[in-house]
Amino acid sequence: MITLAVLLLVNLWLNDRKQNTMNEKNIILFERYDGVRFVLERSLKKYRKNIEIISTNHKSEIKNMLNENEVDLLITELSKIHPAGMEISHYAKQIKPNLKIIWITVMGCHLFREQKENLGIFRCIEKPLSINNFRKDVLRALEIS
Repeated sequence: MITLAVLLLVNLWLNDRKQNTMNEKNIILFERYDGVRFVLERSLKKYRKNIEIISTNHKSEIKNMLNENEVDLLITELSKIHPAGMEISHYAKQIKPNLKIIWITVMGCHLFREQKENLGIFRCIEKPLSINNFRKDVLRALEIS
């Protein structure tokens, strides 16, 4: 009897785990500055348990992350001085054309208007940014209410 009860509980837990995994949204976050990356990541994890965030400040890791993971959203820092964010965006759109991308920049989104339109970027956000607005943009991109 106890064995049957344990098997039923394990089965229920596995089904629940499978359902939660299916509803999970995966985000890749690329930001060079550890402090900014930490704040952005924590602001999303704090309010949403079904969001999995993989973050890095190394451009070389991004390609592997994009190739090895199911990704719903890419958030990347963008700069004219450090072109990694633009390179990452181009690569991501080549291998996952429907991937939504949010750019974060201190340079001003107007400088990237043409590239934004050509790549079909979901949103460009200027620093300093509002954490509440950032979170709303991410949830919109992931189509979570």
